[in-house]
Amino acid sequence: MFKKLFGSNNGGENNNGTDKQEEVTFEITGMTCDHCAISIEKRFDGKKGLVSKKVSYADGNGTFVYDAEKISQDEIIGTINKGNFKVANVIGKDSPVEKAGQGQYDLIIIGGGSGAFSAAIKAESLGLKTLMVNGGLDFGGTCVNVGCVPSKNLIRAAEAAYHATHSNFASIKPKGVDIDFKQLIQDKKKLVATLQQKKYMDVVNDFQNLTMLEGWAEFVDEKTIVVNGEDKYTALKFIIATGATTNIPEIAGLDEVGYLTNVSLFDLEEQPESITVMGAGYIGLEIAIAYNRLGTKVRVIEFTDRPLRSQTPDISEELVTQMEKENIEVLPNFRAVKFEKEGTNTIIHCKCPDGSMTKITEPGKVVVATGTRPNTSKLGVQNIGLQLTEKGHVQVNEKMETNLPNIFAAGDVANTPPFVYTAATEGNTAVDSAFAAANGSKVDYSSLPWVVFTDPQIAGAGLDEAQAAAQGIPFEVSKLGLENVPRAIAANDTRGFIKLIRNTETDKLIGARVVAPEGGELIQQLSMAIKFGITVKELAEGFYPYLTLGEGIKLAAITFGKDVSKLSCCAS
Repeated sequence: MFKKLFGSNNGGENNNGTDKQEEVTFEITGMTCDHCAISIEKRFDGKKGLVSKKVSYADGNGTFVYDAEKISQDEIIGTINKGNFKVANVIGKDSPVEKAGQGQYDLIIIGGGSGAFSAAIKAESLGLKTLMVNGGLDFGGTCVNVGCVPSKNLIRAAEAAYHATHSNFASIKPKGVDIDFKQLIQDKKKLVATLQQKKYMDVVNDFQNLTMLEGWAEFVDEKTIVVNGEDKYTALKFIIATGATTNIPEIAGLDEVGYLTNVSLFDLEEQPESITVMGAGYIGLEIAIAYNRLGTKVRVIEFTDRPLRSQTPDISEELVTQMEKENIEVLPNFRAVKFEKEGTNTIIHCKCPDGSMTKITEPGKVVVATGTRPNTSKLGVQNIGLQLTEKGHVQVNEKMETNLPNIFAAGDVANTPPFVYTAATEGNTAVDSAFAAANGSKVDYSSLPWVVFTDPQIAGAGLDEAQAAAQGIPFEVSKLGLENVPRAIAANDTRGFIKLIRNTETDKLIGARVVAPEGGELIQQLSMAIKFGITVKELAEGFYPYLTLGEGIKLAAITFGKDVSKLSCCAS
C-alpha cells in the first residue's frame, strides 16, 4: 500500500472571461533597471489589439490589456521573451496554462529527488494541481540520502583523519588520530535526516496544490498511472524523475557473496577491515580514498585500462600516483568473471591484462561501483511507446521533452549529465516546457562545471582536447603544473595541474581541467569564462590575488605564450 503524506484537493480551473477586452499580468525576469521596463513597453508600439501596457521594474511584472480577437497571450509573451527578458509566471486572471478537469491532476511527477522537487516548486508557482509519487529511496532522492551529502561528509571526515597523520612540513609532526567509526556513521545519518527534512520536506510542507504519495507508479496509458497496482491517477502532463541506481553487473556468484553498494556501505556502522571496490569511476574512487583514509584497507578493480576512463590519461595518471602513495591497490584491465565464498572470505576470479586468470581474496567486503542505470524498468514505458536510449535513459531534448507531447523527464533517468544541480534545472525546465509560456527555457550544458571529490580533486568545464579534436575545432592546450603556482609552493603541496584549452582562431576559452587540492573551487570561474566567451588574453590580463590557487588560472593563460617559470612573482 502507498502512504499519503500530505496534500490538498484544491485544483485550479480556467476562469476565461467572455469580453473581448481582457487583462493579464506577467511576472517578468531579467529586468535590471527602469530602462528595461521602458524597452519592453516600446516593443508593443503599433501592436494591433493591445489596448494598454504597464511594465514595472520595481514590481518585476507587466500588466497588459488587450483585445483577444486581435492578439493572443502567446503573442504578448513571445514579444516579451527576447534577449534577457522572460515571462516567468502568469499572475493575471486569464492564464494560458492548461488546467485539469474535475478529479484529474494538472501534473503528476514520478520520483522524489532533486528534479522532482524542483518541478514541484515551479508547479506550485503556476498554481498547478500536482501529484508526486515516489518509490524506492526516501523523498529527497539520491543526493541527500545516499549520494552527495553522505559521501562528501565522509570524504571530509577522512581528510581530517589523513591530515592528523600526514604533514607537508618537516617541522610539523602529527601525532595520529582516534577514529570512532560508529559515531561517524551515526552523525552522518543525523546529517542526512536533518537535510532531508529541511531542504526537501519542509520546503513543500505548506504547498496548497501538492499531494505526495509513497508508491511505485506505472503508466497504463499516456494520461494514466497506477500506483502499486491499485489506484489510478490521471493528469494532463507527466514528468519522469525517477533517477538512477547502481548498475549491478551480471557476474557468476556475485549475488551470493553479499556485496555492498554506496547505499548499504554508507549505513554500515561496523568498519570493514578491508574492501574491494569494483569500478574506478567517480563513485568508486571517492569511496576508495575516503575509506582508505579512515583506516580500511582498499583495493580497486577496474575492467578498463585506467581509472576515470572518461577523462584524458594525464588526469588518470595523476590520480593513480596519489592513490598508490596512500597504499591503495589499483588493478586496471582486471575483469572479474566469478565470485564465490570460501569461509568468511570472498574469492574474486579475475582475467588479468595478459589474458591469464588469477584469484583475489577479499576478507572484508565487496563494494560494487560499476556505474549506474536509469530507473525505467518499472514505469511501464512499453505501454505508452516512450522512447529510451540504448542504455535505457529517457530520451529528451534541451527542453526536457520526450517523443510524447505530454510526458517530460528530468534528472538521472534522462540522457543528460547526472548531477543534482542539473536535475534541479531540468525539473524547472520540464514544467516550463509543459505549462508555461511559449518560447520556454532550454538547458545548455556547453559550459557545465563538474567536480570529482577525490584528493586531489578533479574538476572540469567545457571540452577537453580529445573532444575538441573530435569536433574539428582548431585548438591549443596550456598545461601548468602546480609546482609553478606560488600558493601551492607555499603550502608544500604541488600535486596536480591546471589545463586550459583555447580556440586558436578566436582565442576564446573552450575548455578547462583542474587537478588540485580544492581544485573544484576554481572551476566555476572557468565555466563562466567559457559561457561568456572570455578570451585567454583577457584571463591572462586580469587581476588575481597573490598566493591564491586562482592565480594559477592567470599563469596557465600566460603559459600559452610565455614560460612562467622565468617570470617573477605577480609578473604577466
